[in-house]
Amino acid sequence: MGTNRCFRHTFQVSSNNFNEMMAHTLFNFFDIGLTSCQPRFLEHLNNRDNFLSYLVINTKKFSVSVNINLNPENPNEFWLLVNPCCESQLRTNLIKNKLHRLNHAIKGADIGTWEYTPETELSYFSLKLKELVGIKSETQLSWCQFKALVIEEDRANFEQLNKQEYKPGTRLNFEFRIYKAGKTCWFKLNSEAFLSDGEKFTITGSVIDCSEEKENILALRNAIESKNLALEAGNIGNWRAELDENQEWAWDWDERANDMFALQASDIGHLQRWVDRLHPEDASAVLEAVQHSLNTGESFSMQYRTILPSGEIKYILGKGKVGRDKINKISRIDGVCIDQSPIFKAQEELQEINDELEARVNLRTLELQQAKERAEQANQTKSEFLSMMSHELRTPMNAVIGSLDLLTISKQSPESTELIETAATSASNLITILNDILDITKIESGKLQLEERDYSIADTIDNVVKIFQPVAIKKGVILVVEEDPSIPRFVEGDALRVRQVLFNLLGNAIKFTSSLDDTMGMVKLKSEIIEHNNIVFRIAFTITDNGIGIDKDTQKKLFTPFTQAQRSTTRKYGGTGLGLAICGKLINLMGGLIELSSTPGEGSSFRVEIPFWHSKKADDNYQLSSSKLALIQLCDHVEQRSKNISKHLIAEKSRVAHYDIADINLAIKENDAVLLLCCNLDDYQQTLLNIYQDHQFASNLIIGVMSSQISQTRRLMPQSLLVSIDPMTRSQLVASIKKVIDQEICLDLDEIETDNLMARINSPTNKNKHADILVVEDNPLNQRLIAKQLAALGYLCDLADDGLHGIEKWQAIDYKIILTDCHMPNLDGYHMTKKIRDIEQQQQKKAIPIVAITGAAMSGDAEYCYSTGMNDFVSKPIILNDLKKVMKKWYLENQQE
Repeated sequence: MGTNRCFRHTFQVSSNNFNEMMAHTLFNFFDIGLTSCQPRFLEHLNNRDNFLSYLVINTKKFSVSVNINLNPENPNEFWLLVNPCCESQLRTNLIKNKLHRLNHAIKGADIGTWEYTPETELSYFSLKLKELVGIKSETQLSWCQFKALVIEEDRANFEQLNKQEYKPGTRLNFEFRIYKAGKTCWFKLNSEAFLSDGEKFTITGSVIDCSEEKENILALRNAIESKNLALEAGNIGNWRAELDENQEWAWDWDERANDMFALQASDIGHLQRWVDRLHPEDASAVLEAVQHSLNTGESFSMQYRTILPSGEIKYILGKGKVGRDKINKISRIDGVCIDQSPIFKAQEELQEINDELEARVNLRTLELQQAKERAEQANQTKSEFLSMMSHELRTPMNAVIGSLDLLTISKQSPESTELIETAATSASNLITILNDILDITKIESGKLQLEERDYSIADTIDNVVKIFQPVAIKKGVILVVEEDPSIPRFVEGDALRVRQVLFNLLGNAIKFTSSLDDTMGMVKLKSEIIEHNNIVFRIAFTITDNGIGIDKDTQKKLFTPFTQAQRSTTRKYGGTGLGLAICGKLINLMGGLIELSSTPGEGSSFRVEIPFWHSKKADDNYQLSSSKLALIQLCDHVEQRSKNISKHLIAEKSRVAHYDIADINLAIKENDAVLLLCCNLDDYQQTLLNIYQDHQFASNLIIGVMSSQISQTRRLMPQSLLVSIDPMTRSQLVASIKKVIDQEICLDLDEIETDNLMARINSPTNKNKHADILVVEDNPLNQRLIAKQLAALGYLCDLADDGLHGIEKWQAIDYKIILTDCHMPNLDGYHMTKKIRDIEQQQQKKAIPIVAITGAAMSGDAEYCYSTGMNDFVSKPIILNDLKKVMKKWYLENQQE
């Protein structure tokens, strides 16, 4: 720092006094403090042109005025022009600086200031106040305009400022609200009156925004009020304890807690009064738990009892949480007490009710158990009775049907033949009724077991259609079959039960449908896949007819056992009314559903949906694989049928081509089989005759005609291969073509005249001179019948009366086969078979074929026969053809070995 002579003369210093001194050490600035540093001093000089300060030289203090000039050649160099000034000027500047700092402080604190003189109604409002109340800074604001901003309910507070008793020195503070920016804001006004210049009464004050504080207070107040309401509603008392200045616990609780323990108002805070109310058995445990919480800081939670002066016992749930002070020392505990007496009382009452109910339930359970045992015993008795009834009924029916079966192969007059057929039909109907009764009984008893085996749905449909096709032809009813080609060749399920469902539904449809003069009776069986995934196929079977139909009321109870549409229906059509009930229950057991839609006089439609598992059998052995087949249609009426046939053949992996009739020579030459479809023989008779004459020796030509025209076609073309196309099932189609390809003779059942049918039975080629068949049967009538049936087939047999006699004769004579009844006195057929198998194993003898002749039809009969060691079984009544198949399978094959 350098100085000139004038500076040194004015302040009486020598030039040497400032050597090595810095300027910032000489000046004390009012706005940066009495001491300074070089950076702040330089900053001060950069921001000002002049300033007032104290100049301190040799402990002397001078009031000076400093002007600042920058050196244009060196920006970092300053010229300071220092002049002495008076003390008052310096103090005035000091006051201005203080006011300046005070104004900044008020702004920083968000405090608005105001001033109001009631006598002159003059007012002043700071810029910050305008900002707080939402007024622009340039807006002129009067006292009346300011009050108008205030919500009307709060304006009365401002009137107090005009009252005469409001004297100088009086302070008034209140809160008010202003609606600002779409919301209500709270403000706090502070004021003080004084006498201004001219002895005028003036009020000055401040305004601050307290909205956030007010909202917090209101929220806290609401929370406290909600808490109190909740505690009051739940009858929950508050209690607390704090360490006082003597480090002793001071206790307190509210009125609800006081009333809960039946204490006086003066007892609040006296811990011993509360302790006296505790149940003697719980007191020590409660006090120990409280002390443990105060010592460890763990929460207090305990269920305890209290005894009131009236002797009433209350159940209290106490909970408390420990609090700590700033140094983490336990200093307080706050908690609640809940009166749970109503809960315990309700629990006691509930326990009494529960004990009473439990006693009743035990008594009722005992009664139900006894009733269940009686029902099970009755059900077992019923099952045994039905099984025995089945055996007893089938035993005489066996003789009746067997005798009628034998009569059909003997020469009879037409009248006798008709009587025999009538008797056979009646006997078959009786067996059907018996089977229905047994089926519904074992379903209702839960003894019906479903089989899960691989089988062909197409074969099942074909089997049912073959049975009912002759019936439909006889009634003049058209039977139509539509099979979905995408149905797999094999699925897993219960083939017997699916056949039973289709048999009942299709049989009913044909039974209740007939052709009248103006309406042709029609029954349609349709199968299709409606859903499938990697696990199951869901297949729908729809049987539709245009028969008599069913009214709505009857539909509701149609699946109830022993129910038919009307009494007249039973008289006219017969039946037990069990068929549909059995179907419904079987479908439910298989996881399916059945739907019915019907209109009286228009017909009925039964839709059955059944899930089937994917077959585990390899599906790669197709019967028509790689074969070349040709389809020719003579008329447009069979176009849709031709398309369906084509799809079925393609599904069997054959190559199918369509030819015109003019190219039949080429079709016969190029294909393994040719199927010629003709829907009307009368229109195309000459065409067929020409084809027959030209190709009567063609072994691969099959002619498909209507079933009603097969006999007529056979007479015209005796050497031709014929097949019925109404209906034509997939199995029948494939089998017919397969036989042609394999050069087998293919005859349709419809070609056979049934009116004069005589069973022709071929006897074994080498008749035995001695009996090599043992029949074990206890009923003499059945003994004679089976012997005659075997004789008709060319066999001789020995007879045994029961199982013991059977074993004795088997050990004496080397028989080829044993036919045995199952239910016999002394030793039945099952145990006889077991003993024979044991003897064979002990003596290492060859196992003799044993075939059961059973009259029972209960669940598991077939499986039980196999489990005892039997090889096969035939049901009573024995049909000659069934007996022939069994003998061919077991006797002839055994003889050839």
